[in-house]
Parts: sequence; structure tokens; C-alpha cells
Amino acid sequence: MSTVFDARAIEQHGWRQGAVLGVNPAAKARELAPSGIVFTESDWLIVTSHDCDVVNGKLEKEPTVEVLRAAIVQQKKPDKQQVWGRNPREMQLAVDDGVGGSVVLSVKVHERWSIPRDLLVSEAPHRVLHDKPRRLIAEWLAKRYIRAAFPTAFDARWRSKMKDWTGLLEKESRWVQGIYLRLSTQTELDDDTPYKVHLIVAAPAASTKDAAWAKKKLELESVVETFWQQFKPGIECVGVEVIPTSKLTLAEIEPYQRFDADWVSFADDSPATPSVADMQT
Repeated sequence: MSTVFDARAIEQHGWRQGAVLGVNPAAKARELAPSGIVFTESDWLIVTSHDCDVVNGKLEKEPTVEVLRAAIVQQKKPDKQQVWGRNPREMQLAVDDGVGGSVVLSVKVHERWSIPRDLLVSEAPHRVLHDKPRRLIAEWLAKRYIRAAFPTAFDARWRSKMKDWTGLLEKESRWVQGIYLRLSTQTELDDDTPYKVHLIVAAPAASTKDAAWAKKKLELESVVETFWQQFKPGIECVGVEVIPTSKLTLAEIEPYQRFDADWVSFADDSPATPSVADMQT
């Protein structure tokens, strides 16, 4: 038998992913937070659960929602090293403050926890994040579980040029929507055994209508291949393909891993993720 629960109230109040708890539910949420989280009065507690889970009609199916603490930091712009999900544990983002200005929020991946969903029935959210920051938080949390990881031996053979790689992506960001890399093996190889890589550069479909596309396609293939050829004999680049997203199929990229700079994870958890242009805008 279903618990007495008015799911319509949650929907009518406007609760969804990205909603910020008001005073009363926030106070109760703090009481349920894991020990070790230090709060300030200015913190925002943001709902990170999916919209469908937030408004689900049955409490027993979705008894809780997840919230994330966001601290306001006194700076005009986010730290470049902590934007766009480049750091898997901390992120900063600028959001609308609700009164015509903006505020910078700092979030930590471990400062999230579940609260009873029925806490949302009694009142509306204090505010709701706009779509872009809401999606950014969701993608950052998801990326923690799906970002690419490669053998340490492979990482060691190219990561000294990480800034050059991200610089290349930034320079060509108009023409690049994503980079995908296929590695010959995920095992740790001896120094005298090369890793073989093949890359796909996914180009925005709209870019193919540009008059410069044909020339640019060849340039992209050349510049990406040249970058990876410098790591011989430890890494052998066996090919680069530039393919518009309109012609790229899931079957083609299935054996590949996302290789934009902010989707790569190193085994030693290096904090030196360089700043690059957002590949998602």
C-alpha cells in the first residue's frame, strides 16, 4: 500500500533538478548531512536528483532526493582550474543570484547526501538554477563515474605534453565537438612495446556547411596526427579521422573513449588539469 504522499504538491511547487532548498527544508537537510560537512548561513543546498525522480508519484519508489552543498565564494569569476568539470572533486561555477547579478558557487563531490523527498511537499524552492549550470552540475557528477581512464604506462608517455594538447583543442574549438581515442590495449606495457592509437575528431554538423570545411578537415587530421607522432616509439598513431557528428554513428565510436582534456583521468589523480575552452557550448 502506498504511503500517503502528495506528489502533485512537489510538481506544483516547481521542484526539479537544480532547485535550491528554502529555509525550512534546508535546516532539516543540514541535520541529516554526513558528519564533517561544515555549513555557513549563505550555503545553497541544490537538488541533484533527476527531474523524474523528484516528482515521481510514489514515495516508496523514490523515497529520497540527493542534495549538494554549494558554498558562495567571494570572487568575481570562477577559478579556471575548477570550471567545466575539469577537477573531478571540486568545481566552481557562476550562477544568477536572483536579483540581477551573479554569484560564484563552489561545490565538492563528497558534500552531497540524501534527504526524505517528502520534505519538498510543504514549500516551493528558494530558487531554481538555470539550465546551463544545472546541466553542468549533473554532467560533472556523472563524469566522475564515466570519465576515461588509461594505463599508467600510456599516460606517462604523453602527459608531459598535456598543455599542448589542450591548447590545440582550444585553438580548434570551433571545429571540434569531441575527441575519441581507441587504444590498442588497456594493459600496462613494457617500455619497449608501443601503444597504438587511432583518433576520431567529431566535428559539429553545422561546420560542414562552412566554405572552409574541406580545407579545415585536412588541417585537423594533420595537426592531430602530428601531435601524436611526437611520442614515437612509445606511442604509434595509426590514424586520425575527422567526421561530422551528422555522419558519426554510435557503432563507430563504441570501441573509443572520450578524450577531450576534461574527460581524461590519471591514475595518480593529478590536480594539474589545464584550462581549456568549454567543448560543450
